[in-house]
Amino acid sequence: MAFLCMTFTNVSAQAKKLKDYTPEQRAKMQTEWMTTKLALNTSQIQQVSALNLQYAQKNEPIIQSNEGKRSKFKKLKALQKEKSNALSQILDAAQYKKYQEIKDQMIQTL
Repeated sequence: MAFLCMTFTNVSAQAKKLKDYTPEQRAKMQTEWMTTKLALNTSQIQQVSALNLQYAQKNEPIIQSNEGKRSKFKKLKALQKEKSNALSQILDAAQYKKYQEIKDQMIQTL
């Protein structure tokens, strides 16, 4: 859940929370969440775990930076779009649709 919230909530408040976690911890939380919500198989878990770690590491300098909220939001949103595109290659159609629905639902809630 952290990977969606990170991009779509108030970036400065969320970044303060995210600064307390390492990229590895954030990637692990994301993978666990996705495994449960999307019923990932063993192969997908490995691929998603690697992808989550890759993007958690890419997000780290942005999260730790002193940039403004808007700048951070734009950068994190762009990375989230890249990650979503990569996920579409890992997940099957039903899983990706569910992922998009959950993401859209979270956006509506916020």
